Amino acid sequence: MNSTSLESALTEWTYILGESRVIPATAEAFGASTIGASTIGAKRNIPAILKPGNREEIAAILKVAQQWRIAVYPVSTGNNWGYGSANPVEDDCVVLDLSQLNRISDFDPELGVVTVEPGVTQGALRKFLDQNDGDYLVPVTGAGPTCSLLGNALERGYGITPITDHFAAVTKIEAVLPDGSIYETALSELGGQEVDRLFKWGVGPYIDGLFSQGNFGVVVRMTIALAPAPETITAFFFSTKDDARLEALVPTVRAVLRALTGSVVAINLLNDQRMLSMMTPFPEDKAVDGVLPPQEVEKMANSHGVAAWSGVGAIYASKEVARAARRTLRRLLGPVTDRLVFVDRRKVNTARNLARLLPGKLATRLQGMADTLSGALEIMHGAPNEVALALAYWRSGELPGPGQPKNPARDGCGLIWFAPLVPIRGDDVRRYTDMIERICPQYGINPLITLTTVSDRCFDSTVPLLFDRNDPEATARANACYKALYEAGRREGFLPYRLNIDAMGSIHAQGSAFSKLASQLKAAVDPNFILAPGRYVSRIQHSEV
Repeated sequence: MNSTSLESALTEWTYILGESRVIPATAEAFGASTIGASTIGAKRNIPAILKPGNREEIAAILKVAQQWRIAVYPVSTGNNWGYGSANPVEDDCVVLDLSQLNRISDFDPELGVVTVEPGVTQGALRKFLDQNDGDYLVPVTGAGPTCSLLGNALERGYGITPITDHFAAVTKIEAVLPDGSIYETALSELGGQEVDRLFKWGVGPYIDGLFSQGNFGVVVRMTIALAPAPETITAFFFSTKDDARLEALVPTVRAVLRALTGSVVAINLLNDQRMLSMMTPFPEDKAVDGVLPPQEVEKMANSHGVAAWSGVGAIYASKEVARAARRTLRRLLGPVTDRLVFVDRRKVNTARNLARLLPGKLATRLQGMADTLSGALEIMHGAPNEVALALAYWRSGELPGPGQPKNPARDGCGLIWFAPLVPIRGDDVRRYTDMIERICPQYGINPLITLTTVSDRCFDSTVPLLFDRNDPEATARANACYKALYEAGRREGFLPYRLNIDAMGSIHAQGSAFSKLASQLKAAVDPNFILAPGRYVSRIQHSEV
């Protein structure tokens, strides 16, 4: 890209969008935008931000980008915190901000499918369903109400509501290709738009998958299947005080998922430090080189009643099935846990009423517990909230004022997610947790571990690398920690399901057949590599041709 080409492209984009939706790279213009901020400490040169409002404008933008060889990088709402936020993988990409494409359409209340654009957030869909008698669950994540449904699904995000795999819920994709042409599946092109929204695989090669963790087009509409709200939703919480029982707990989690298929769809396991990060401010005065010593962790855990390992899940079922599921959970989890409790909205309301009758600190503690449980329950009910988002602020960042949504990138938080896949086997989980607990403290990072079942065979573990983003040395250590974890995980067989913008190149091994094929497919649809260069798919090398 040269300055003349960029100026020519900006002139044409201004003609297409108008001056107000073409934002040049000046401090004044970028001042109101969080694009460019990043929790991982990455900084990119971004020449401009474009704000299209429909697919026709996107098609025109991409045609101009091809003409002048200007790279563009689409983002949905830009809230990809911990993975790069709204930053491109490479420098000198114009950011295509799709947040104004925020329409919800084609909702079928009988069959439970709905079509969303990139700017539709978890909170917006919840509001839409509430206003349209949609008795369905939003596929929520812990990232909160302001995050894009479409963006999360394309990154293969997941949750603990009944459709845990969010890309699995995608039934239809419509995209603008790098040359400005429109992609739809063969079923839709043949006139089968209705059945195309109901059947994921269509007919012929499954091309929709190229748009997931890829850079083959700008997805402008996505149809997703929603899980119907069940008769009852009951959360269950369990814990074990003895870390040595982890190897027995892990296969029990697998047994629960297999015994209660359809009723219990996902379970989270959290270590003591991860639980403490949700319950108490980080005690800087107790840390040594930024890390809490084991004796301090033990003292804090005892003070707050936190066990070595805690677990949470939900029962989605009719009243009769829920009663049977509770009996099964007691039978399976009882021998390997010290505590198992069941909580629903009624019990949370009872706790809140009781808190009003208690004095001082006891009332405050019970009210806080009720608020935390309520937040977790609302997520299980498919209602997004910010209860999990506070984690990003544990080591750095300034919490926003009342009524203002949390935004870790805007608020100065330092957060990098390490998210590897781990087999649901006791020995493997022990090897994995030992790896995390050995490496993280070497870089001043507290080992906060969550293991979430993505099936009855595999966990995805999310380890937040929390650091002071205003400290260059702490930022460098956190990024070095990620690299060390990646390399150790590669040796041990624990590799991420999702990558941040600084780690995209790690999947392109020398001589890799996967990388070669992906690059050849990319070159076929985007020979100038103007769309999201470097995003999961690398530029084709001459030696590969």
